[in-house]
Amino acid sequence: MADLLDIAPSTAVEVVKINGIRITVRGLHGDAIASIVARFPELGALLGGGADIGARLIERFGGAIGPIIAAGCGHLGDEKYEQHAGTLLVEDQLRLLKAIIGLTFPNGLASFIEAMTALLAGAGEGEKTVKVRLRKLPSPSQASSDEASRQTMQ
Repeated sequence: MADLLDIAPSTAVEVVKINGIRITVRGLHGDAIASIVARFPELGALLGGGADIGARLIERFGGAIGPIIAAGCGHLGDEKYEQHAGTLLVEDQLRLLKAIIGLTFPNGLASFIEAMTALLAGAGEGEKTVKVRLRKLPSPSQASSDEASRQTMQ
């Protein structure tokens, strides 16, 4: 029987070429995503979906771009790398973000959101409404008439 430790962690990488320099990018794992969302809570709302997530990140959450790129390049929480990534050209940031998001959500962001929505929908329910169809069962004994049965006094 297989065990959790038999599952190999993702080793997928993508090389992004910027100004002739090859940068290896990896997907973010759960702890990295949680760390970044904890620092930038508004990013949680961004995971609502859409194909243009990279452009929306740059447009609405510029401060989170550096930390996301740094984490995708293997430097989660490293302020020096985060600041440097934040100063890159927007086009270069978008190329790096596209690679990081593609590796982080290999089945697509929509698939992740669908799975997360299903998980959260089930987790928040306290009581479920269950419909039960009742049918009348025949009485095990026939009702007796007044003449057939006499009352007994005790």
